[in-house]
Amino acid sequence: MNNDIELALRITLYAWLACELALQVRQLMSSAPTERTEWRSLLLFVVALGAAGWAAHPVAHATPALDYSTTSAGARLAVLIVAWAGIGLRLWAIVALGRFFRGTVHVQRDHQVVRSGPYRWVRHPAYSGIALAGLALGVTYDNAAALLVFAAGGALALGYRIHVEEKLLSEALGTAYTEYAATTPRLIPGVW
Repeated sequence: MNNDIELALRITLYAWLACELALQVRQLMSSAPTERTEWRSLLLFVVALGAAGWAAHPVAHATPALDYSTTSAGARLAVLIVAWAGIGLRLWAIVALGRFFRGTVHVQRDHQVVRSGPYRWVRHPAYSGIALAGLALGVTYDNAAALLVFAAGGALALGYRIHVEEKLLSEALGTAYTEYAATTPRLIPGVW
């Protein structure tokens, strides 16, 4: 059963990446023109995640790995379910944003603060979903040191992206965004 779950985890990762690419193409074709767009944080985010994943591989080979025989199928299935939950949260957030979703940090004409869907509980649910799914899929390294390298790189990239996005939205949307930010946690309801 572990082999079936491993295959499902790999398929999940590749399907998620394909969906992300399709969403980016779709939004470029159909979203409204932007008044302000910032690309660097998207480029840095993608490069940092790729570098973190690349850097985690040699760490995984240089440090003791978890023994597959001691990892239960139930634990692997739980990891898969958590990954799906993270991906689902990200997609729900994108649907809630509607026409305001883009891969870049941007402001469109008539841009508004979205407070529906998962945005009722956190300011960046799409990033919460990425973090949840990324950590779950990172567990497939079967190595704590590799997961730590991957998580650290992802956290730095995500932190920078959130900083850039919040700065742009605060400048462009003014008190509508700053009031929302003051009452809504960033990534985890009731925590941060």
